[in-house]
Amino acid sequence: MQRAAAVLLLLSLLALPALAGRMPMSCALGNGPDAVVTLSRDHPIADTAVYHLAQGRDALHPLFGGEPDDSRGSGVRVQCAGARQRAMVVQGEFMSAAYPRGLVMLREPRTGRFVQLAFAERNAPGWLYLGPKDRLLVFPPGGRIETRKRYLVYRFATGQEDAEEVVDSLPDARGYEVIRLQRGQRDEENRSTRKSTKTRVLAAR
Repeated sequence: MQRAAAVLLLLSLLALPALAGRMPMSCALGNGPDAVVTLSRDHPIADTAVYHLAQGRDALHPLFGGEPDDSRGSGVRVQCAGARQRAMVVQGEFMSAAYPRGLVMLREPRTGRFVQLAFAERNAPGWLYLGPKDRLLVFPPGGRIETRKRYLVYRFATGQEDAEEVVDSLPDARGYEVIRLQRGQRDEENRSTRKSTKTRVLAAR
């Protein structure tokens, strides 16, 4: 019992959405150190930095893979979200994309495999639907002309090509675990103008 309580305490600490805005930032996507993902940054230039990701015990690698400069960004927002199943959401302005680019990171409970859901949209995602056959990343209205009053849905299914569609209302939640995602606030340099939200922008230092 004491060991279980200690594990729960550790997970609750790792699940804090901002960790006081400091880098590196870790998020527990399951039980034990093998389920922790960590985001860090280096090589700052002006207000940008190169962002790196470590999954479990794996070595750090550029957030989006490939060349390090593909993962150079600014205004990066990070959130740990979810209850029964956890997700880490990273989004920011990266040199490798014309729109804000991001990743949602998950860990499959049965296999322990890490999963990354990639997106590039002006809007931040608002909902993550986790089902037995697919995962849906839902963006609120706005961001595109065709989504001014409608929702954009990214669909990720194993063995199928990723797809997207525009719908009039939120997808039916039956059969899914739904995680509500939130947009973060500015980091310490801008705290005087934007306060009182749970996640933070991690500015390059």
